[in-house]
Amino acid sequence: MNVIQTYLTEHEQEIIDDIKTFVKIESPTADKQAVDEAGAWLCNKIQSYLDIKPQIIEQEETGNHIRFEFGEGEEQILISGHFDTVWQKGDLPLVEEDETIYGPGVIDMKTGDVQILWALRALKEHDTTTNKKIVVLFNGDHEGIASPTSRPYIESEARNSKFGLVAEAATGETGALKTFRKGINRYTIQFKGKGSHSGNDHQSGQSAIQEAAHQVIDLENMTDYEQGTTVNVGEIQGGSGINVRPEHAQIKVDVRITTPQNGKEINERIHALKPYNNQVEIEIQGGEVRPVMMKTEQTEVLFQQAKSYAQSIGFELEQVAVGGGSDGSFIAAQGTPTLDGLGGVGGGPHARNEHINKKFVVPRTTLLTELIKNL
Repeated sequence: MNVIQTYLTEHEQEIIDDIKTFVKIESPTADKQAVDEAGAWLCNKIQSYLDIKPQIIEQEETGNHIRFEFGEGEEQILISGHFDTVWQKGDLPLVEEDETIYGPGVIDMKTGDVQILWALRALKEHDTTTNKKIVVLFNGDHEGIASPTSRPYIESEARNSKFGLVAEAATGETGALKTFRKGINRYTIQFKGKGSHSGNDHQSGQSAIQEAAHQVIDLENMTDYEQGTTVNVGEIQGGSGINVRPEHAQIKVDVRITTPQNGKEINERIHALKPYNNQVEIEIQGGEVRPVMMKTEQTEVLFQQAKSYAQSIGFELEQVAVGGGSDGSFIAAQGTPTLDGLGGVGGGPHARNEHINKKFVVPRTTLLTELIKNL
């Protein structure tokens, strides 16, 4: 056991306590005040643990973002994390059962945020120099809205970085890292027909819902499992009453793609949709919200380094490709080799059983520390 792992083991309960405290500061994405309260907790820890005053990047509508630098070097490493969650206040309680902690955002991704702080604290406490300047960017606009205000900051830092490390949740109970993520396109499609009385004047109405139904079938049929492209109409709204021919309808569409070319092709197909009923107007808005996080030869080299560090710590590390999105996609799209999934190990992100396994906290924080120190 090296000195860093020994230090983190000695402070394991403090790390766990930080995770629980942070989870209790509930921070649903749409509640700017709540997100900023969680950000304030992070800022206080950055100052007290690292003696660094972070930069607060103010936002008007979303949660603020937090940026700070650690160490020195001509080259830099970008470490990314978010501190907003999918859960509304009161949706989930914090529950600790033996080796498991349940709670809102515990794995997605407040454990990862805390591990970032403690990895850097371990380096500071041992006067360990890094080969590169470390830039940490925490954002408060991730969940559900795909980081619209933080994306330019993430991309800008990524272009200046040699490597990207993302402390999002690991995959499954084995804790696999993510070296590939699908890209995400999203669309809102509006249908405008003509209303009429469904009994007295049915024939003069033009049903927006009927048109939407035709388009839903066509959209879903764009799914191609062999290519890895999925099209999901996840929301539909329309009509004003059971006895009224519906003048308006709306659908929202989520698309996952495996290559930039697939994304371009599916985008063109969706924007080229034509109405079955030419008396119903269609308005299509949307496109890419997260690019594909492509795996490259450099990514594989980076993973193999992480795997070697994990073995020296005492555990095996695997890699996977996943369909879920993260800010790692923005980093990798700038040509920066990126490792994602360096955060908590457990399960249930976005589900009511969201949890981490406490026994992985120290080994995973040690792994992150070794990566920061040696890359």
